[in-house]
Amino acid sequence: MKRLGFLIITSCLILSCTSHKKEKVTIAVKPNYKPELNTFFKENFYNTLTSEDDFKELDSIKWITNFYKNNDFTTIWFNDSIQLTKSAEQLISQLTNSKKYGIDSRLYPVNLFNELSNKVEKEAFGENKYLAATRLEILLTHYYMQHGKHLNYGLLSMIDSITEIPRKEFAVNMPEYLQQSFEKDSFISKLLALQPKHTEYHYLQKGLEKFLETSELTTDNINVINFRDDSLQSVSLAKEALILHKYLTEEAKDSLFFEALTKFQQDHGLKPDSLVGSNTAKALSLSPYEYYKKIQATLERWRWKEEWPRDYLFVNIPSYRLEVVKNGKLVREHKVVVGSVTNKTPEIVDTLEYVIAYPYWHVPRKISVEEILVKAKKDSTYLQRNNYDIMTYSREHIDPTTVDWSSVTKNNFNYYIRQQGGGANALGLVKFIFPNKHSIYLHDTPTKYHFDLETRAYSHGCIRVHKAMDLAKFLLEDDENKYTIDSVYKYIDKKKEKHMSLNKKLPIFLYYFTAEADSTGSVKFYDDVYGLDKKLIRKLINTGN
Repeated sequence: MKRLGFLIITSCLILSCTSHKKEKVTIAVKPNYKPELNTFFKENFYNTLTSEDDFKELDSIKWITNFYKNNDFTTIWFNDSIQLTKSAEQLISQLTNSKKYGIDSRLYPVNLFNELSNKVEKEAFGENKYLAATRLEILLTHYYMQHGKHLNYGLLSMIDSITEIPRKEFAVNMPEYLQQSFEKDSFISKLLALQPKHTEYHYLQKGLEKFLETSELTTDNINVINFRDDSLQSVSLAKEALILHKYLTEEAKDSLFFEALTKFQQDHGLKPDSLVGSNTAKALSLSPYEYYKKIQATLERWRWKEEWPRDYLFVNIPSYRLEVVKNGKLVREHKVVVGSVTNKTPEIVDTLEYVIAYPYWHVPRKISVEEILVKAKKDSTYLQRNNYDIMTYSREHIDPTTVDWSSVTKNNFNYYIRQQGGGANALGLVKFIFPNKHSIYLHDTPTKYHFDLETRAYSHGCIRVHKAMDLAKFLLEDDENKYTIDSVYKYIDKKKEKHMSLNKKLPIFLYYFTAEADSTGSVKFYDDVYGLDKKLIRKLINTGN
């Protein structure tokens, strides 16, 4: 019986093995249409690139041609089944959502992408399908390169009318960069790596994403009035505006009004006094869309900038603030007073070279004839009382009482005016020099009350620094200079002007940004005090942005 059982089992195993050997396994092999598409693409590339309306305005024809020449005219956005690759879908999604980067998606023909994609999908294999694929292939390559340039270099081709600071060079070889993008694991990460390296830019870009999540980009606005004009109506309108800007809800507009108003003021560079004054009313009256455009304009400005060093001084003109950065970290902040609307502080990139203790004020001719001469005509003692020296242009001193000021006009004014050093001097007790063609510098001031104001645009263009002696102390100590703050006070006591050169010349940047964000993505806005954003935004709109 055991032997019979063994034979039966053995027979079953043999039959089983035999039956397995006879089974046929069918593997479906998808046809590869890519070679056929590539042949069509190569034959029709130039005709498609130069003949069709879609490509007549392209400014990257050279880039596109070089890219495909180097790749033997092989398509990159389609797989073997002539379907869009994952990278192509990621690119279309990136262009569709480019608003997150302050770039309007209307700059990219997203609808045409979808139209051609649908045509490629629905058409039978043949000329019509391949023609649609060829058009879409070139379009995607072009707009990859355009978007990369937009992210890195900005949207405007010319910025001379916006700023006199030279922009950085566009140094990216886009055909080469696109090739490298396909060699990386994350295609979109490589594309986004083209953005500026500035930390401030990245904080603001994340802030824009947060802003878009919480705000409705409506052009609607509420014209809020100053509480001094009508306190009840002012508060009522302010509540509506705070609801529009998502600082309040309808249900909590009474109970949380003052808390929301204070938060709004803090986020807009305003004194958090919970009062609807003129500046607060002005800020509340802007639409959410206008605040979006502020972020957009600021991101555009950042794209023009060269990378900054690890140590520098930075004055953001609309925020009325000076920052001292060491090793990439903010170590000091000072309030500043900048130029008035009629005497704008210009944007400047330069190097801080020396500190002057007990400085003279060498009065510019414009101020001499438009302000000081007017006061001297009204009051014969004005010049002496305010310690002004009157000299010829060859620096020969003149007794001001010997001049018939009533006969002097701006046309025959041939004097050089200098104010002696001291606490009453317009420059205060110390100034900081970065030689530039505008003769702009940082300085102390005897007029301290301006630092307590919300709007601090009152100077003739130079920058008045709050606690300027503290800044001098820090700079000299950090410079390991032979001069110290005690040296500064020594020359003040001697009533003697003294130039103190810095060992390490410190880069200084004077720029104009009306939006900024912190590491959490919380955005802070500032008034467009000089109206420079309006000019930039108009130009961006003209590009389609």
